[in-house]
Amino acid sequence: MNNQLRRRIDRAANASLFFYAVTAVSLPLCLVQITREMGFSLTQAGAFGFISSLEQLVVLILSGFIAVRFGKIRVLRAALLILAAGFLMFTRISSYSMAVGIILVIGVGSGFLEALLAPLVENLYPEDNGTKQNRLHSFWPIGVLVSTLTIGELLSRGVSWRWIFAGIAVLVALVSLVYPSPKAVSLPRARADFSHIGDILRQPKFWALGLALFFAGGAEGGFTYWLASYIQLNLGQLPRAGGIGTAAFALGMFAGRRSASLLANRMKLKTILTVSALLAIFTGLGFFLVNTLWGVYLSVFLAGLTIACFWPSLQIYAVRVLPVDATLLMILMSCLGLLGYSSATLTMGALGDFSGLRSSFIVVPVYLTFLLLLVLAENRVPLLNLEPRKVNTR
Repeated sequence: MNNQLRRRIDRAANASLFFYAVTAVSLPLCLVQITREMGFSLTQAGAFGFISSLEQLVVLILSGFIAVRFGKIRVLRAALLILAAGFLMFTRISSYSMAVGIILVIGVGSGFLEALLAPLVENLYPEDNGTKQNRLHSFWPIGVLVSTLTIGELLSRGVSWRWIFAGIAVLVALVSLVYPSPKAVSLPRARADFSHIGDILRQPKFWALGLALFFAGGAEGGFTYWLASYIQLNLGQLPRAGGIGTAAFALGMFAGRRSASLLANRMKLKTILTVSALLAIFTGLGFFLVNTLWGVYLSVFLAGLTIACFWPSLQIYAVRVLPVDATLLMILMSCLGLLGYSSATLTMGALGDFSGLRSSFIVVPVYLTFLLLLVLAENRVPLLNLEPRKVNTR
């Protein structure tokens, strides 16, 4: 593959993750307006993320097989169009059941993007030490940052969330045009066989690192999904302030992932993960010590800074220490990360109905503590010597 084509695919992947982030946070940012208009409870609102994530688990498992059949580029372009169609349909919801049905459509597009973007970059840069993956994943907080500021401002000016969703649908559809023709791209073919999935699932080290990603996803999802609602409901602020709060968290994550990308050339990934986990626990607990708007902004910026590296760094670390197919491994890791994300959003929604959103944020430092214990224990987890099978490449 020539460098020009590689750079174009890299840019397309970055743009895809950017708008994947936009679609992921647009619903949480508009939750207060949607729940008020439609009469949904906080538990019902939290269930959106849980239901979508459960569906995405199925999509993630199937994505490896579908990518082998049609190619990653073709599947990613289709995923963007499905995601755009889902957001356009969501503008017409009139009941909770209808909303859930369309959330399932959105989940299909999101699932393929979650599954294949990181493996695509791994195919482009097979010797990556964490630099390229952290750079790719830095476009997630950039998308969160831009969308939260924009959507928060639009909502504060009285723009309907339905018009916002329609605009997002158009932009997501346009991103699909950035990818080159699949016929011009030759990528390594992933191993799409259930026996190899079994090989990965039999590795105790996979479960140690995968569960660490489960708790990382939960910590990240807790702030991303519920922070804007907390600022509006508990601090009595406008949607603009909620958007700025989520943007502060995203800015911290962007800085954290860019820093991890630079540090990957100087420090071991295990060291980066351990230090970040220790700092993240303290910043998660620090959230409970502030009750002013600017204090919350500073607290969540620091939380984003320390939580940022976990998702990409745990994935690339697993790829380097486990002798298995990178695409399937990343997909299975993402499955556990999404489960963690959805478990936190649902748990925090239920706690919010029971004792208030502020107390529900205790989920974040609890998840981070389990993450730290798993990272520290990973060296003691055995690596099984499984009989290697031939990898089909083209």
